[in-house]
Amino acid sequence: MKNYKVFDAYKTNSVGVWFFAPKEGVYKEGKPCKGFGSVKYPEGSVYTGDIYYDGKNFNKIGYGQQDFSRSVIGYTDSRINEKKYKFVGSYDYRKTEWIYGNGVLYYTDESGKPSHFAKGFFSGLTRIGDYRGEFDYSLLLDGYSADMEFSYDENTEYIREVFEKAHRICDRLKCIDTLFVGDSYFGLSNETEFAGRFTFGKIFPDNFVNCGINGSRFCDWHKYLSQLTDLPQPEKIIVNLGFNDLHHGKSVKSAYSDYRKFLSQIRVIFPKSRLYLMQVVHAPEFPSFYESENEFNALTAKTAESLGVTVADWNDEITACAENCFHSDGIHPNEKGYGLFTEKIKRLLDG
Repeated sequence: MKNYKVFDAYKTNSVGVWFFAPKEGVYKEGKPCKGFGSVKYPEGSVYTGDIYYDGKNFNKIGYGQQDFSRSVIGYTDSRINEKKYKFVGSYDYRKTEWIYGNGVLYYTDESGKPSHFAKGFFSGLTRIGDYRGEFDYSLLLDGYSADMEFSYDENTEYIREVFEKAHRICDRLKCIDTLFVGDSYFGLSNETEFAGRFTFGKIFPDNFVNCGINGSRFCDWHKYLSQLTDLPQPEKIIVNLGFNDLHHGKSVKSAYSDYRKFLSQIRVIFPKSRLYLMQVVHAPEFPSFYESENEFNALTAKTAESLGVTVADWNDEITACAENCFHSDGIHPNEKGYGLFTEKIKRLLDG
């Protein structure tokens, strides 16, 4: 009897587990074990490497590589005209459901030819520190050499551009009605691939400023908020954070503590602004986080009045909708989802 399992998703090149081989014994559905396998994700990337099967889910933990060449993640970065190709390194689903630890992010030029690589300590695709320990350049992927290393940090450049754009808009407007502070739900809100007809630029009036930073958490905004100190005071501030906090290893207690600190800081900068919090949404790609998301949402709702924050939970609208509300990545809203999202925000602002 063969000790591995090849799944139908592999045969059809579709989303799901492609194959799994236990390190010991024979694969049996419902029986937890460690092993080696491959999984394709809704955004198109394919992971191959160490996996822990908990009897239900195939979790990435250990060493592996994730190929983005056929994923929406592997888009061309217009700043350098290169594409993210592959991440090779450490994964730990207990910290975040994908990359966490030492690794190398590889790039190619637009034709697919090896161009550069960046090594470091990563959480998701964000480089959060230097590579820990000694790096072995002999293990670089074929076609890459030590002289192709660069220190480019897409996230740093992206964040700088977000705040520069915010300041340009404020210089033009002189006053702000609404300031959006949040993660990729705001950061992708003007991308028609996601929002379709419901881009923020079409839905909201001209006197708003969008400071959505993809992948950001409350703890990241503890330092980002300093970039907003010289903006005009907005009448209203809409916040959409918390999702990435919980999905990157933060406990509910820690995420809530970061939320309280965030509120204290933003009130110092904008003491007269009305604050609104969009509660954490349940994305189909991460069903195992629903319990912690519900716990965090309940906590922010319970303390909303005492903290002077208006909270809005739009999970019920998503559940009640007869159509799919999520992009193919299973994480971000699609056009239908952004329609519900913007409608919820409009009702908040009009209330």
